[in-house]
Amino acid sequence: MRPLLTSEGSFPRMATDLHDAIRSAVAFQIAHGLELLTDGEQRGDMLSMYEGLPGITADRGIPRFTGRVLPVDDPARFVKLQDLVFVRGAFPDRAFRVNLTAPTTFAFACGSSGAGPAYRGATDPALHDDLTEAIRPLAREVGRKGVHLQIDDPILSQGMRDFGPALRRLDAIAGEVPRDRVSVHVCGSLARGKALEALLRLENVSVLNLAFAGRLERSNVALLDPRPWADRDLSLGAGCAHLQVTKAEEVMAAESVGRLLKEIAGRMGWERVRYVLPDCGFRGTPPEFVGPILDGLQGGFERAYSGGPADPGEQARPPR
Repeated sequence: MRPLLTSEGSFPRMATDLHDAIRSAVAFQIAHGLELLTDGEQRGDMLSMYEGLPGITADRGIPRFTGRVLPVDDPARFVKLQDLVFVRGAFPDRAFRVNLTAPTTFAFACGSSGAGPAYRGATDPALHDDLTEAIRPLAREVGRKGVHLQIDDPILSQGMRDFGPALRRLDAIAGEVPRDRVSVHVCGSLARGKALEALLRLENVSVLNLAFAGRLERSNVALLDPRPWADRDLSLGAGCAHLQVTKAEEVMAAESVGRLLKEIAGRMGWERVRYVLPDCGFRGTPPEFVGPILDGLQGGFERAYSGGPADPGEQARPPR
């Protein structure tokens, strides 16, 4: 079965009204050939989504730790899950994915200047454990709704002395959803600190969505060896379009995307490529370049791949 076109999740805000923005973001994805869709993260970015958790409060637009982080009383009423209900009602015949930010990335991004009275700082294991236990019910609700889950943990590409605790927390969250519907996204160079080698140890994740097109990420191609992926039954989400764009001529043309994708598939085999997507989210991309980037991605995929149809199970309306 051929890979699916998708995105990393975020898009520029599409309208002032939230529901109009979500509808517009999804329609935009469909118009540009994407098949596994998101709400476009129109409500907020990957950090602000957790402002509704007990112990986390917005401070001048940035989530801060104000007490011990606890799970919400009713995960189904969490705003991210409410947006999922809305978007599935608006597009009932489409396949969707929910993005949740990993504890490690959230803790370091929001606790670098202090973690409140309950924790010693951003590195406090208790903070990471509490975040994990607060996020797990949200992931469980994603699993109950029958959609895909992506856990975003870009900070792992910076390298760690010991990946073990972060991987265990990722697996704990991923374990709330059937493995074949769970991916982890890490952008950036993966050579530092043997990050890719560590990610391949994840047990409850079926897809690693990685970046290969940017200046720093281009070297990730050389790290691909299909043997450990096959041993662990892992598939690849191939990020084939960079987003560091400030002018039209910097957008990757379909020819460039196609060459890169062929190189990746030549190393991994098409059977190991599950998704084709941009390197990262579009949150910081100038809106006028988002469409051309997706057009280049779609055109490059069509040039590179000439195999069978997409998995019809991905296209079917997931169970409610």
